[in-house]
Amino acid sequence: MSAQHLVIGIDPGRTKCGLAVLTNAGQRVAIDVVPTAALAGRLQATAAGGDVAAICVGHATTSDAVVEMCRERWPQIPLVVVDESNTTLEARRRYYRDHPPRGLLRFVPRGLLVPSVPLDGYAALLIAERYLVQNERIRGPTPREPGLYKRRI
Repeated sequence: MSAQHLVIGIDPGRTKCGLAVLTNAGQRVAIDVVPTAALAGRLQATAAGGDVAAICVGHATTSDAVVEMCRERWPQIPLVVVDESNTTLEARRRYYRDHPPRGLLRFVPRGLLVPSVPLDGYAALLIAERYLVQNERIRGPTPREPGLYKRRI
């Protein structure tokens, strides 16, 4: 059996960042939301604890600072900037797929529900999965899964 390499996904933000760690096969190791000031420490702990194949950073808000920090601290780990378009909407869908509403909330359309937790960790998960799909390390989503592909008109 081959060794499992880790892929780190980061959804950067001004006050908090989403952080997701996946294996190169796409299995979740961790999903979390961390304060931006504590991101370097969390990444150091993850990088020290395993073989990191890549760090994937979303291209939007404050990504330049996170990319620069990663390049300075871990120059040996490949750094990839990934398009994070629509990850917030997809993160909401993924959250409700993993945590379906219970009780009477089952009957409320999911688009009207507001999650009680920040979704930055799920956005980071989607960023890391996009990297893995682009590099053909995992199977991409099928067109039947709602919201994962844009409709072409």
